Formats: sequence, C-alpha cells, structure tokens
Amino acid sequence: MKTKSALISPIEPDRTDTGNTPLSSMEAKKRGKISHLETKNPGILQKLMAMGVLPGMPVTLLRRKPSFLFEVDQTRYAVDREIADHIFVSC
Repeated sequence: MKTKSALISPIEPDRTDTGNTPLSSMEAKKRGKISHLETKNPGILQKLMAMGVLPGMPVTLLRRKPSFLFEVDQTRYAVDREIADHIFVSC
C-alpha cells in the first residue's frame, strides 16, 4: 500500500518552481518565506505545526551544522536534516 504525502500549503505549490527549496538546501544566513510543508509522516507534520512552522511565515536559516538552526516568528529551532527536508522555502 502506497502512503500518500501530506501537504500543507495556502495554495498548491508549483512543483516546477525552482524558487521553492527545502530548508536543508538553503545557505546559512538566508531569509525566505515558508511556502509549504510536505511529508508522508503525520508525526513530523504535527510537530512542525505545533512549533508554529507554517506556510506564509518568514524564516531565516541561521546555521547548517551541527543541526539546522532557523528562526520563525522570533523563535529559534534546531532540527536535523530529516525534519529540514520537509520545510519548503521560497526565497
């Protein structure tokens, strides 16, 4: 049985738009706006939503190592690559 990917977005993202990149692919000190969250794991989606990481929120990637440190709404979060891969940002 194939698991369907969960997607949270204010609008359906254009998959061909190269402006949407995973947080894990951003350069440190770059800013953007969360375009959407995409994951097959409902636990990851719930965790991100509970943290306040939602589409439309401005995001700044502060550091990539040893974990991805980013700021959303004046709150800093540190996550591993597995989580950062599911947060898509438009720059």
